[in-house]
Amino acid sequence: MDGLQWCRDRLLVPGNPLTASLLFVDDREHDRILALRTLVSELAALAQANTDESVSSAKLGWWRQALVEGAAHPALQAMAQSGAIEQVPGRVFVPLLEHIARDLSRPRFERFEQLQAHCSALGGEAARLEALLADSQSRSGEAAVQMGSAGYLLRIVRDLGVDARSNRWLVPLDVQAQFQVSRTDVIEKQGGPGWDGLVRTLVERALRAGDQAAAGLSARQVHLHICWALDRRLGAQLARRPRHILTRRVMPGHAGNVWLAWRVARRMKRAATG
Repeated sequence: MDGLQWCRDRLLVPGNPLTASLLFVDDREHDRILALRTLVSELAALAQANTDESVSSAKLGWWRQALVEGAAHPALQAMAQSGAIEQVPGRVFVPLLEHIARDLSRPRFERFEQLQAHCSALGGEAARLEALLADSQSRSGEAAVQMGSAGYLLRIVRDLGVDARSNRWLVPLDVQAQFQVSRTDVIEKQGGPGWDGLVRTLVERALRAGDQAAAGLSARQVHLHICWALDRRLGAQLARRPRHILTRRVMPGHAGNVWLAWRVARRMKRAATG
């Protein structure tokens, strides 16, 4: 099996922003990022799947061993085939896997800070690992974590409607109390000023944190900068029509994503060589 082709079939599908962002990185970097992103998505899917917790735990155990000792999984084969495994060896995925294991219990948060920590441990850690591909000394690590965390929060907001109907509800109690919105309201598709305020507040917090991170992220991290720009575009659409989240998964159009990715890539490459 061609591991990289398996990754392409898995991730480069309509609606995935990687179909736009990866157009503007060189071929070698393209394959490394694709392999890394596919492996991360395979791990993250363990917590998102509606399977028995014991089954998910068994799969986590298999991955713990596979990441350290190796295994004939196409995502791991792609990591080796692309050369990504040399900069991001399997063992560095273990902290991410441990947080995914904790996520199996369908966490609930009392305070927004707890949700932030959750986003940092998942989306932030994934971005930190990607930053290692372009900067093996991890000089962009902290900014990458903050940016990845902000992007992950935006995707949580995007999926609030879908997740609520799947018994997954990550809105902290303090935010629910502030806007008087509950999971039941979302399931029953009851929008209103409170819902609009909740969505826009979470989006605004994510955008503020992500923009701060982008200002401190090396211009060499071209793909992470592109991904943040696409996340910002998603955030703007969520804030513009919060009630769409109640009934559908908001997905920015591919043509607009390609145009934005091209602009950011051009700007970053100029900054890196200037």
